[in-house]
Amino acid sequence: MTQTAPRTDPADLVRHELAQVEAILRDSCRSEVELLQEAAHHTVSAGGKRLRPQLALLSAAAAGAHNGRAVGVAAACELIHTATLVHDDVVDESDSRRGRESARFHYGNPASVLMGDFLVVRAFRIVAGEPDRRLWTLLAETIARMCEGEVLQLCTRGDTSAGESVYDTIIECKTAVLMSLCCRLGCLVAGRDPACVERLADFGYHVGMAFQIQDDILDFLGDETVLGKPVGGDFREGKVTLPLIYALEHAAPEDRELLQQLCAKSSALTRDDVDRATRIIEAAGGFDRARERARQLVEEARRDLETVPPGPARDGLVALSEQVVERIH
Repeated sequence: MTQTAPRTDPADLVRHELAQVEAILRDSCRSEVELLQEAAHHTVSAGGKRLRPQLALLSAAAAGAHNGRAVGVAAACELIHTATLVHDDVVDESDSRRGRESARFHYGNPASVLMGDFLVVRAFRIVAGEPDRRLWTLLAETIARMCEGEVLQLCTRGDTSAGESVYDTIIECKTAVLMSLCCRLGCLVAGRDPACVERLADFGYHVGMAFQIQDDILDFLGDETVLGKPVGGDFREGKVTLPLIYALEHAAPEDRELLQQLCAKSSALTRDDVDRATRIIEAAGGFDRARERARQLVEEARRDLETVPPGPARDGLVALSEQVVERIH
């Protein structure tokens, strides 16, 4: 009987480097101001999969890096990601994050905003030590794009006429550009040629797009205890995501009208309202079509790696891309 080979665990391939990243993250929380240090530690210690550091570290390894510089840029990218989560919770008035009280709930909005800014500055401090000055510019440009995505999403809240192209722009800015940056920086510190840098950056971009689509599916279908936040939270905030967009295109007229009415209620939605919307989206094929789009993006990501030298690091990147569409939280 033929046995299937065990799948590569990407985190295992960079376990030692991830431990170094954690040490940098803890050090980055230090401040003479006790409240700031406590709030930063509360947020950073919430954990998570450290997907972005894994992307940076595995990209560096796939590009043949034999130096420790990837650890620093991996930590910087995670600090940027963490800061955006803090700011998102303030904007969305979220009380929970990763199964625990959000920083804004525990420390208030003013301290949370400033703590998020503090983490961004800490990220720049790390990158400032790099001899390649392009890294600073790339980090700044990426943060600017992420801000643009968040503002665009604010401008389109509750707007059911916003189509797939607007959605793509939002998730590209919110999520994909940072994951692309992780891979780009990992490859740059490895000293590889521009073609290799672009291939790995494209990989991160496609993985990031797929990740956000899956995240938007889980907003409706995820397990609240596993998600660490209320199911339907994005829908209650008026965010028009891909499953909803597809459902509005293909639902029966009466169901489309009901979805539009529910979108208009936004924060006044009950759990029953969210359940009704979920059933309509399911019946209209919104989730299935969104899953298929995410799978297509992962296939594109795999093609991006075809010219990357084979080895454990490339296998780890492939496994990481597969985890994106298979995850349940």
